Amino acid sequence: MAWGYGVAEDATVRNLVTAAGGGQAMKFRFSNVFGNAPLSIGAATVADSAGGSAVDPGTVRALTFGGAPTTVIPVGAVAYSDPVSAVVTPGQVLAVSIWIRGPDLVSLHPCCGNTSRDWFTPNGRGNETGATSLAGSAIASPWERFVDAMDVLQTAGHGSIVVVGDSITDGFNASISWTDVLQSRIDMLPVSLRRAVVNEGITANALTSAVHTDALTGGGPSGVSRLPRDALSQPGVSEVVLALGTNDLWFGATAAEVIAGYTSAIAEAHAAGKRIVGMTLLPRSSSATEYWSPTDQQELEVVNRWIVGSGAFDGLIDAATAVADIYNRSCDPHAMFAPFDSGDHLHPDAAGQTAIADAVTPGAIGLASLPEVPALVTTAVTPGCTALR
Repeated sequence: MAWGYGVAEDATVRNLVTAAGGGQAMKFRFSNVFGNAPLSIGAATVADSAGGSAVDPGTVRALTFGGAPTTVIPVGAVAYSDPVSAVVTPGQVLAVSIWIRGPDLVSLHPCCGNTSRDWFTPNGRGNETGATSLAGSAIASPWERFVDAMDVLQTAGHGSIVVVGDSITDGFNASISWTDVLQSRIDMLPVSLRRAVVNEGITANALTSAVHTDALTGGGPSGVSRLPRDALSQPGVSEVVLALGTNDLWFGATAAEVIAGYTSAIAEAHAAGKRIVGMTLLPRSSSATEYWSPTDQQELEVVNRWIVGSGAFDGLIDAATAVADIYNRSCDPHAMFAPFDSGDHLHPDAAGQTAIADAVTPGAIGLASLPEVPALVTTAVTPGCTALR
């Protein structure tokens, strides 16, 4: 979740949640992090999605909280449902429905939804958590509301990979995110070796400072401050990928301030017993709406040299080299390769997102091997041209 938006009162929200991995039981986390009043959940269910706002009526199960059918979540807090015993398959889409007695400001994650992620009824329509379909005046939205995590119980597992990132990880201006593609790579492994990739990207997020949030920019709390809630405290996490920093530089932070943020995040992850992987900042240049100055560029290069050369992270994903303009007889390492550029000279398109995912080496995320997915654009490194380090 990134910010609060609108007030829910006596309404039903139906979130569509996709399981990254399979298991024998599931539970869900509900967020009131950005609420302005206690979040009163009067009823909640989970069911197999039947498309749109519909569910398979034979699969509806009540969710409970400490054995009770209701719960109240304080402002700024999250709460888990009790586990529900059920076979969960990888890629399964589940519909989690909650009746908000309210009123409370909605905790919401904006950005990048290419299909409907949830549905919600108008205020005052009451409890429809058991309805086969939220028909009538229910509203479809690409933005998730209230439900911000799903846990799946596995009898044996290797830990999940949580990516704390910004709009590049969120999938802004692309039809797919690199974390989706990375999950596809992992899903080609034998079932016993697969791991879940958890996307905690928030558009406009910065590593070191809170960014003003509104319906257009996203933002959310600083990456360092949200690391415990969004990554370290989630069950079963073994690696955290930190994919933040470019927004800090654009908002005016220095390379030294960004590096200090990395150092703090690394110490926090290690104190929690987690590996932390750094990702180099993507090449970027000015667009019609954003000016990227020579000073910004110099600071970015300082940051990337530190990420690569310091050895402070437990692993490295060199996304910068993967998408730099160093291919097919072109050579401008300061910029993004045009076929990977969504058009704003910062956010990769689907081909660029795929290139980033294929740049993830097995050792960086604790795997012995990792198949690649086919590139969407054929590339050959331009002779004599190298990415900036």
